[in-house]
Amino acid sequence: MKLDEFEIRFDNPRGVFCAGENVSGNVVVKLTKPMKMRCLTLYFEGRAKSHWEVKQGRSKTDYRAGENYINHTVTLYGTGQNNSEHPAGVHSYPFVLHLLPTLPSSYEGRRGYVRYFCKATIDRPWKFDEHTKRAFTVIHHFDLNSEPTASMPIWAEQEESIEGCCCSSGNIQARMTLNKTGYVPGEPLNYTVDIINNTDSDVTGLEVDLRQIVKYTGYSDSIFSSGHPKFHVKTDNYPLFAGPFHAKKHSEAHISRSICIPALPPSRLEGCGIIDITYFVHMQPLVRWSSLQIEKEIIIGTIPLQSPMAPPPSFNEVFLGGVSPSAPPMDLAPPPYQEPPPTYEESVFGRVEIRDENDDAHTEGNLSWAPSYPYYHWDPNTRHFQMIASTNGPSVDANSLPLYSPVAPPVLTPCPSYNQL
Repeated sequence: MKLDEFEIRFDNPRGVFCAGENVSGNVVVKLTKPMKMRCLTLYFEGRAKSHWEVKQGRSKTDYRAGENYINHTVTLYGTGQNNSEHPAGVHSYPFVLHLLPTLPSSYEGRRGYVRYFCKATIDRPWKFDEHTKRAFTVIHHFDLNSEPTASMPIWAEQEESIEGCCCSSGNIQARMTLNKTGYVPGEPLNYTVDIINNTDSDVTGLEVDLRQIVKYTGYSDSIFSSGHPKFHVKTDNYPLFAGPFHAKKHSEAHISRSICIPALPPSRLEGCGIIDITYFVHMQPLVRWSSLQIEKEIIIGTIPLQSPMAPPPSFNEVFLGGVSPSAPPMDLAPPPYQEPPPTYEESVFGRVEIRDENDDAHTEGNLSWAPSYPYYHWDPNTRHFQMIASTNGPSVDANSLPLYSPVAPPVLTPCPSYNQL
């Protein structure tokens, strides 16, 4: 075969870009012999889609919606009109595409997605065209410092009276506290649960979950549809605690734990009009006859709350006992505190198949893919984020993030493919 290599390579090897920046890289073509072609093109697409079905007896109604963000093609070689013979050897064709600052973050879910990809095509006369495809992640930053409630702790309490099969069994009281409201992936969520069990039954367990609740918007394809949007909600759980927890009858039990927020898309998915994401911490003690539970919303962003600045050093600390001048030098004030930049980690919900109805047997590339999200590494000793060296790209500020050597996420059920959309 003449075509030995056909690949899209991003300048950022992990393929993660921030809204408002440029996607740049090269299309690499390696030919063992000259090849006739009309042109070599690179097509960029960014879109959001939602889709679900509602069955009523033998009938079925489809609900779907879509938004287009990028639809752009560039010609890297040839004109597309006349045939030419592309020389053999290794050839690299650079490309650059500017991303609008309003683009939503990448997301892959069970009833829809926000997906960005590029697809290179060799247009061959009288033969099948050759394609290679690669998805990339777009990050629309969500700065927690812009949220007034992000630093506020959360406290909730619920009480329930339980009736057994024969007589009253008393009441059970549950309290849950969280250290704050806003988090970034990699940051520890500290929670405390208190159970006061004044019933005749034992509490045998406790479940604490981080819940991702996604609301999809769609429109019916039925001719009888009103044209008004319909909504479909899906919930995915990430377990924070699930195990033995005992509160015997007429006793109390308490638990305090800390667990890092996994790699997840930011709350709200700003910029997307058909998919909305919210997060909750859900707690439920396991006891007979009880449905007691507590659920409180939290916020997940991409830029963490800024730590308080350290106070400026005293003159004695600066001059080590020397005579203090009448006025401090202006350049001795410490610089504003800045968190270390994050790395990146693949979505905790795993990879999906991105082959769609426009891809044929001649489409190659990395078609199993997951978006990657900013991930901050927490140092429990200093209680600050720690700097992680990155070898996959340049070191930049918090608005233009570096790359990550991934840590294996927990094994969860992956999202299905969306070939039907």
